[in-house]
Amino acid sequence: MSDWHSIWLQPAAPDLERLEATVNRLAEQFGTPRFAPHLTLVEDMQRTAQDLAGVLDRNFAGETAFSAAVTTIHGLPQFFRSLYAGFEPAGRLKHLKARAVEAFGTGSVDTFMPHISLAYGVTAEQRASVFAALEREFSGETIRFDAVAVISSAQSVPIENWQVVHTLRLG
Repeated sequence: MSDWHSIWLQPAAPDLERLEATVNRLAEQFGTPRFAPHLTLVEDMQRTAQDLAGVLDRNFAGETAFSAAVTTIHGLPQFFRSLYAGFEPAGRLKHLKARAVEAFGTGSVDTFMPHISLAYGVTAEQRASVFAALEREFSGETIRFDAVAVISSAQSVPIENWQVVHTLRLG
């Protein structure tokens, strides 16, 4: 296992199932990777899982589950942001990002772009072919987040090797 880790907000079971179905459908359609849907708070830290789990538990204890509305379906040229459901960087999402930046000592609230990827590595043409349907499916919908987790993951770690190593349930 790698010493590279990220911190993710995880969707609650009903929303996770819906998002997984979308990721799997798009992966099948476009031949792109399958992955666990999530919202990244901090990415690519070269620190041990044990260290990060302690920081997570100390700094996020007492946080509660919440819902956030999807405000956009969008895509960018970057592999990991090629097609996603976006959220406003406000409210609880902004609060948890600020807490994560302070606790883990990395990242920026100013550049926070909260999103849940729906596909990795799709082209602009592929994105255009599903954009309208995804907007109908997700725009204005809310996603409930009920956990924060330490994940063995980084841009340098193969997606198929990503795994949850510690989870803190939000009350």
